[in-house]
Amino acid sequence: METLYALAFYFKKGIGLKTIKKFIDKYGSFEAAFKAERLDLKEELLRAEKEIETAERLGVKLFPLTGKEYPPILKKISSPPPVLYVKGKIDKSMAVSIVGSRKCSSYGRKIAYQLASFLSSNGVPVVSGLAYGIDTAAHKGAVESKGVTYAVLGCGIDVNYPSGNSNLREMIVNYGGALISEFPFGTSPSRENFPRRNRIISGLSVATVVVEANENSGALITAGFALDEGRDVFAVPANIDSVFSKGSNKLLKEGAVPLVEFEDIFDEIPYLRKGRDKTYQREIDEKFQPIVDVLLKGDAHIDKIVAESGLPYCEVITLLFELEAEGVVKSDGSRYFLIQGGSFEKGRN
Repeated sequence: METLYALAFYFKKGIGLKTIKKFIDKYGSFEAAFKAERLDLKEELLRAEKEIETAERLGVKLFPLTGKEYPPILKKISSPPPVLYVKGKIDKSMAVSIVGSRKCSSYGRKIAYQLASFLSSNGVPVVSGLAYGIDTAAHKGAVESKGVTYAVLGCGIDVNYPSGNSNLREMIVNYGGALISEFPFGTSPSRENFPRRNRIISGLSVATVVVEANENSGALITAGFALDEGRDVFAVPANIDSVFSKGSNKLLKEGAVPLVEFEDIFDEIPYLRKGRDKTYQREIDEKFQPIVDVLLKGDAHIDKIVAESGLPYCEVITLLFELEAEGVVKSDGSRYFLIQGGSFEKGRN
């Protein structure tokens, strides 16, 4: 019944999100608010019944603001969605959002991918918006590392947008993440939906990282929401003459924490370290351990791997080739980084 009344309140014209939150703060539930305020919700309740039927048919879960499954961290923002539409599952682990512009450089995509892979390898879920560009790179970095990622949509959860990411949507759910929306079924993506969507991205996260953003990027709106809610905001430094990074560099000028190394996130937010001991959970042959130890610190050039591992150059090349073949390591030119996955076991030759 609570989900039914939550939807009815949401569908009622003239009642805004902040008013709904005030009702919940005062009465404790949507049903109690309905009875106390004696609102006329007849039409809205009928629509809510149909929405619940559609959710059951599509395998979508509906989480009312007052429900136990609703993410506690999202309840804390000033205007939380009355109902969340969820395809997949949301756990209670502390997450970090990775955001940036749709139009971005290859550098931006690489950093977003590697940062998401790093966080996933440390057991930290990644939140983003499924848009092309930085968002897509972040989601791919997570799922290709067998990590959990949440995609917050600016349309109905049943609307395939952007259409080019339909396979990515499936991967996100299959790897234990979720598609999330506050918009009713059938809602088309529109310009005004995305700023609203952005408050959920930051609201689900203990920190937001802006990888690359131009001056008009919606990622800056997400960062603004994060700051308003007292959450940490990081920005990745980039070329000062790049149009792709004028917005993110401006954030740095205004006080965002520079993300120079991925480990900076754990330095600023120590309680995220809880998953650090599980960074590399797969047991591997001892011959690979020197290389893994180097890459656990972050991506590294081949010369750095040789210097810090103490292994001969030719041996490092051979071992890296094997690690790549098993899906344990990925390369970007002459730089290498760890991803979760692969199938090494201790003692394997």
